[in-house]
Amino acid sequence: MGRRKALLPLSVALSAINGLLSLVPFVLVWLVVRTLLTTGGNLAATPVWNYALAAFAVSVFNVLLYFLALTLSHLAAFRVETNMRRRAMERLMRAPLGFFDTQSTGRMRKIIDEYSAQTHTFLAHILPDVAGSVVAPIGVIVLLLAVDWQLGLASMLPIVGAFAIMDYMTNPKNNDFQRLYLDAQEKMSAEAVEYVRGIPVVKVFQQTVFSFKRFYNSIINYRDLVIQYTLQWRSPMSGYIVAINAFAFVLVPVGILLMAHGSRPSVVADVVLYVLIAPVISGNIMKMMYLSQNLFM
Repeated sequence: MGRRKALLPLSVALSAINGLLSLVPFVLVWLVVRTLLTTGGNLAATPVWNYALAAFAVSVFNVLLYFLALTLSHLAAFRVETNMRRRAMERLMRAPLGFFDTQSTGRMRKIIDEYSAQTHTFLAHILPDVAGSVVAPIGVIVLLLAVDWQLGLASMLPIVGAFAIMDYMTNPKNNDFQRLYLDAQEKMSAEAVEYVRGIPVVKVFQQTVFSFKRFYNSIINYRDLVIQYTLQWRSPMSGYIVAINAFAFVLVPVGILLMAHGSRPSVVADVVLYVLIAPVISGNIMKMMYLSQNLFM
């Protein structure tokens, strides 16, 4: 990163603050709903307007804060990407000629060009989101348990189920298969570069893709791995999607039971808050899954 190495930690810190502030508008909306339900329609001398303005102001500030965090991370990521390509080319210029006889030019080009670009996604987008993805769920869980512990425990059921499925899908034992999948993808891409460079020869001698044995075999191998990979994760991913979107199916019946027992008049507002804020965790869980995948790659 050179002189820009301080920008990335600052970006992560701003993203963490953004993760906490993203919960404030939900709380303010909950206060508005609770006020509307508990005042019986008489809004005189109520802070509803102040809550609405505060929610709008915090939302705008949160967007600007996130924009600043991503700007700083992009400045650092572009410097990393540029320096990696520059140093890789400097190493190639000093390599002996025999090295180029044993290495595929398509593979070298892919490493220098595309793999350097992959660091951009991780540093500029994934890494800053880590802080918000960790801080926001913790804040949500604390808020859920603080407002109403009964509704909070009910909303924990889909979260626990989603985390259990995510732990199964990100288990290190499954990395062996994923490594084979990524290696097959890399080999096919490298052979594709060689095929594109040989298209003039293909046209002159009227050949087909089947004459490129390695390229054709890499495509078939990749196809088989993709089908196997898709079938393996079809059921777990379906279960995860169901679990992470099941908050309303759990919270609404629990809220009805609480209203039937007359626990307190604001239980409707609490259910609205929980239905609104609980899905925030699902987005952060997906970010954590993308982080795990990019860390492995």
